[in-house]
Amino acid sequence: MENFKIAKDIDPEYYNNYQVAKKAGVKFLAYRCKISSKKILIEKKLKIINE
Repeated sequence: MENFKIAKDIDPEYYNNYQVAKKAGVKFLAYRCKISSKKILIEKKLKIINE
């Protein structure tokens, strides 16, 4: 995974709330992680794609 994008077609209400928060100045972060039964390792910060 190289990018993150909210699936507004699956949850349009969530997407609308994301847009409201973004306009209010909320900063969003997205990370690719490797998950095992013993740990969660952050691998890379992802670019957030907006529409």
